[in-house]
Formats: sequence, C-alpha cells, structure tokens
Amino acid sequence: MKLFKYIAFLFIGMILFSSCEKSLEDINQDPTRLSDIEMRFMLPEVLTQTAFNQGNNTGRVAGLIMQQFRGLDAQQIQYGDNYLLGADVMNNYWGTGLYSGSLRAAQVLIDKATEEGAPFYSGVAKIMQANEYGLATSMFGDIPFSEALQGIDNLKPAYDTQQNVYAGVQALLDAGIADLQTGTGYAGGDLVYDGDVAKWIATAYAFKARYAMHLSKRDPSKASQDALSAIGNAFTSLADQPVFTFGTAQTDNWSLAKFGQERPSTLGFNQQFVDKMTANDDPRAANYYLVEGDVVSYWASGNTDLTWAQNDASIPLISLVELKMMEAEALVRTGGDGSAAFAAAIAASMAQVGVDATAAADYVTANGTLSGTMDEQIQQIVEEAYTSYYGYAFNSTWTNWRRTGYPVLTASSVASQSFDPSQVIPVRFLYVESEDQTNSVNVADARARQGGGLLDQPMWAFQ
Repeated sequence: MKLFKYIAFLFIGMILFSSCEKSLEDINQDPTRLSDIEMRFMLPEVLTQTAFNQGNNTGRVAGLIMQQFRGLDAQQIQYGDNYLLGADVMNNYWGTGLYSGSLRAAQVLIDKATEEGAPFYSGVAKIMQANEYGLATSMFGDIPFSEALQGIDNLKPAYDTQQNVYAGVQALLDAGIADLQTGTGYAGGDLVYDGDVAKWIATAYAFKARYAMHLSKRDPSKASQDALSAIGNAFTSLADQPVFTFGTAQTDNWSLAKFGQERPSTLGFNQQFVDKMTANDDPRAANYYLVEGDVVSYWASGNTDLTWAQNDASIPLISLVELKMMEAEALVRTGGDGSAAFAAAIAASMAQVGVDATAAADYVTANGTLSGTMDEQIQQIVEEAYTSYYGYAFNSTWTNWRRTGYPVLTASSVASQSFDPSQVIPVRFLYVESEDQTNSVNVADARARQGGGLLDQPMWAFQ
C-alpha cells in the first residue's frame, strides 16, 4: 500500500503533463518519460491530496478560529488573535491543494476512467471531488464549479452560487454512487478500502448526510430528513469508516505532524479548550495535548500519545463520530430521540483515540444523555462534537458553529478591522489573491453577490 503513497507524491504534477494536446505529445515524445499513467497510480494522488488537505492550512486556521489551537508565534498569532486572514493566506490551498491539486487530479481520473470503461475509478474520484467542493464552498461561499477544471478551454471560470454548488455536490455524489454500482474495472491503488465497492458507496452516503446538514440553518426539517435518509445507507462501524493512513517519512506524513516538525513552537493548544476538557474530566485529554511548563502543545517530538499529531496518523475522511452526531441532531430536530446516537458518537470518539473502556463508559454515563428543550439538546450535541472532531475535522467544527452558534465563543479582544470590520469571529475565508490576478472579473462579481465577502459576512448557507 505504501508504494502507492510514494507514487502519489512522486508523480504530483504528472497528471497535468498528461493533459496536454495530443499533437504536442506526438511531436515531443520523450522515450525516457511516461506519457500515460495507469489509474491504479492516479487514484493514490487523489486520496493523498484530499486527506492531506484536512490538516493543512485550512484545518489549522479553522482550529485557530474555533479556539482549539492557539497561535504562539509568527502568522499563527496573527490568524488566531488578530484575524489577519488576508487574501494571501489560502493561496497555496486554493491552487496546489484544491483546484490544481485534488480537484484536478480527480477530474483527470474521471475522464480517463470514463474513456476506458472503469467505473470504480470514476466513482471514487467523483466522491472525493464532491467532498472537496463541499468543503471549499463551506469556507469561501460562491466558488468556480460548473466551469471549473476546463484547463486552457476556460482559464477564467465563473463563480457558481453556493446554493448551486451544494446542489452540485449532491449530484456528484449520486453520480459516484451510480458508477460504483456498476462496480467494474478495479486494478489496485485504493489506499482506503482496497476496492471494496460497498464501503465506498456507504462513504458517499455519509458525505451526502454531511452536506445535507450544512444546510440546516436554511431549512432545518429538510436538511434533517435528507441527512437521516442518507445515514440509513452509510457505514455503521469504526472499522468501516474511510481512513487514510499516512507514512512515517517527512515526505508522506500527516499535515498536522508535518507542521509541528517544520514550524515548532508556533502553534499550540488553546487554554480555553484545556479548561473545557478539564471541567468535564475528559479522558481524551492525554491524547489531545501535552502540558510543558506554560505551553500546552498539540505536537511534541517523540510523543506517541497525541493521536492526531503522529506522522503516520490514520485520518477519517468522514468519521462514524460525525455520522452519529449528525444522526442525533437530525433526530432531535425532527422530534425524535437522539440519545442513543449521541451516546454512540461519544463512545466512537473514545475508541478512536484508544481511551480505556472503563473511562470511556464512565464519561458516556456522565455526559451521554440528552435533555432539555430542542435547542438545549442541539447545544449539547454540538458542544460534544466540538471536542470529538478535534484533530481531523476542523472544518466540520467551524461549520457547526456557523450554523448553530455553538459552542458559545468570545471573539478576540485584539481583532483587527482590516478584513473583519465587525471584529467578530470570522465566518469565511477571503478569496485568494491569485484569483484577483487571473480571474478578477468573476471574483469581483462573486464578492458583490455576497456583500463584499469579508471575514464577517455570513455566506448563504449560514444565513
């Protein structure tokens, strides 16, 4: 399996080479270089980049915004304390991580799989592409979608409204499911399920639930019903959730661990998060942070207890924990009893980080029963999700807060008005400067549709 991970990193960029015009390929054939790549070597790039994105810049900054991380030095202080999240902050993610990264790699694989009649690969690629679009629109609002990824045929794609992007995400997931139901053409390279079609279909339904619940503020009843319908077809155990395991080398390690190694002492664990876990006598604390004098660290060299800071961390692309939290919330919103799903979500979180079974059971007994009004129960669910999603699902935590208002957090007292005139906790990222340089008309139109698109301007989904 590790061979495919190494290949994914070594062949980054080769996908773009293979998409050149046929006439140029014929003229410039180099017998020492590959002119075609097998799909079993292309899929690892899609999976690797998608998983890596979860803990890269967007994840870290979302963790700072949500006061799970704390900036100790350099840009991390500016991001977390001052909300100085300018148009340069997400340049690398938007470019090499997203549009020229995971999305482009997935599209090339979709095109090749469609041409060669290998629906397994097109199905998985569509599912990964849908998830990446869903995460991106939740962070930026309107984004290029229907005109994206056309290469030289359209270098200035229009921005679709967020409403249309979310609809497109669901359609992509449905298309991925349809491809996988054909179930032919697998020849290797699946670093998550090793070609298990049923598990990939279950994962697609899990993503359908996630992006249905993103719209709970727009239409709580429909979002909840759609999520429950999807959850009924999703995976039901930790063993079946889609997990990507990174390597131990600096070239193929988990992005949070990589940042800890390359930028030590710049990012720490937030004290308010420590206080929350301490107040709840939370047994996951030893797996989340390490106290070293006056500093609380999320990563420490040689420490093997910090589950989500290991080089070879196993990262769920979407977890059973999230599924059960969504199920609990959706049940509560539709008048049902979410307690069993809520308790199952907490138990899954404990098991995921290796908490002792007795300590886990004690915590569930003390904290795993829902009570009160609908809003009080939703608050209880989302505040527990805040702790349970730490380390791998920072965007889901940020999305939960933007659509429910929980957990209740206080904005930084030293927030700058530069990009955040209201000095509130940021509710979006700014469009990147590379778009202003290469696609200025379309990005300006998108900003105009969204009240200027500054950090304090809520996007459509969370209004």
